Amino acid sequence: MTQNTDFLQNMSGPLDYPLTNDYMFRALMQSSNDTLRHLLAALLPVPYEEIRSCEILNPIILGEAIDNKTCIMDVRVCMNNDRLINLEMQMYPYKAWPDRALFYLCRLYCQIKRGQNYGGTLPAVHIGILGESPFPEVNKFYSKYELADIEDKENIHVFTGKFSLRMLCLDQLDNVPEEERSSERYLWAQLFRATTWEEIKMLAEKNKAIQEASEHLHILTEDEKIRLQCEGREMYERDIATIRSEGLDEGIALGISRGISEGQQRINQLNERLLHDSRLDDLKRSTKDPAYQEQLMREYGIL
Repeated sequence: MTQNTDFLQNMSGPLDYPLTNDYMFRALMQSSNDTLRHLLAALLPVPYEEIRSCEILNPIILGEAIDNKTCIMDVRVCMNNDRLINLEMQMYPYKAWPDRALFYLCRLYCQIKRGQNYGGTLPAVHIGILGESPFPEVNKFYSKYELADIEDKENIHVFTGKFSLRMLCLDQLDNVPEEERSSERYLWAQLFRATTWEEIKMLAEKNKAIQEASEHLHILTEDEKIRLQCEGREMYERDIATIRSEGLDEGIALGISRGISEGQQRINQLNERLLHDSRLDDLKRSTKDPAYQEQLMREYGIL
């Protein structure tokens, strides 16, 4: 696609659905392979020219209705036929996100086929673009974790580079050093956090890849089917937030009768398990029905 930012001159005001909407993020990555390649080049990071191919392994039909209970918005990519990457846009501050990300990374890595030797496993990378850092004590907007020997702090040895977890934390952009604010990684993070067309115009003037991404974003925002799915995802996230809030209230009430600390811990654990398994109907019922809540706890081995 040729670079054409004339349309931006007529765009102003807030974005109806910014890229922090996980459906819009997926739609952009799926509709523009070049944008996906540029983003991966910035986040991994690797030279753009070295990314010869990016195949999305879990495509969806954009605009068609999705089942919120089963559809995961993560983008799973095979890059250059020799590396697996999982991209996640996650704005809700899950306390269990580190465990969740590790689970997804392990599942991504364990792609060995019958009869294949262990040396045939492909490197796996899970990249979380997060609204809030799961480690508030670490003031970094980008982190890279690998399996390594840390016994000798001055001579850390990486066990393998085939198993890696990365985080881009949008709440840490104000902590980025001045010398890093011209990097492509920082510009992409700014694009994700942008909520107005004015912000996007400023970023598009600095980077050609973001110019192209903004053009695709404009096209997607004009598609009514895409807008409906983005709205559906926003409603889904609001429902989860409400359920979590109600569940916490119920947890406190139950804690009074059983011991505040123990009761709240069990309720929170149940809520996390039900959300992880996408059992929203059971979670809603459990906040109103103590007997059913206890039944679910026994089912999960919490009681």
